[in-house]
Amino acid sequence: MKKIIAFAALALLLSTAAMAQTINSNDSVILNKLLSTNKQYRSIQNNFRHDLIKIKKNTTQHRYGTLYYEQVKPAKQGDTEAKIAMRYSDPANEYYIINTTHLYNGIDGHKLKFNYRFVPLMKLLGNALAWAMNGDIYSIYNNLNTDFQMATTQTHYVITLTVKKDYNKGITKMLLKYDKKTCIIDYMEVEEKLGLIHKYTMGLDANGKKHNPLLNTPIDDKVFHLN
Repeated sequence: MKKIIAFAALALLLSTAAMAQTINSNDSVILNKLLSTNKQYRSIQNNFRHDLIKIKKNTTQHRYGTLYYEQVKPAKQGDTEAKIAMRYSDPANEYYIINTTHLYNGIDGHKLKFNYRFVPLMKLLGNALAWAMNGDIYSIYNNLNTDFQMATTQTHYVITLTVKKDYNKGITKMLLKYDKKTCIIDYMEVEEKLGLIHKYTMGLDANGKKHNPLLNTPIDDKVFHLN
């Protein structure tokens, strides 16, 4: 047993060292800032615009709605760390919901329900979005086996995570933009192996108006479940 524990500790140390070689100390300062600052946002509610791009068909669909995000304390290691609900008003009654046990996809004609116990890949995808929302870039980097790039603009931290070629977990790339002042995610782009690109612009409504997020206010738990 001692040998097993020692081997596990060594593997963790080597993994951490490999990550440190890729993510330099300057970038780590920013990533730690994103992670620590977002811990204070127990909940976030805001408008959002979702551009769904189908690469093979060369089509783009625009969707609008309200995003709800709420931190949860995982019951055990690996559990989903947040609940997220994207409730669409245009088209009406569409949804994409991540909670602690299921992922629901009600977009573009789909009515899919995934139980994490039977479809662990959906749990990983749900966690990837939760990690993006709560600024936990380290968990995306480690669990999706990605390459990492950091850039900064006058207003945003821009992070690109590209999944390595031989690692197929559904998502192939994530591009995330965080507001420098608040560290809240402002834009999320997710590329799927299936040939879909999702672009989420936080705060933008159907009239093109930009809204500030509503922070740390109670959210009705019903939005994270199907009726």
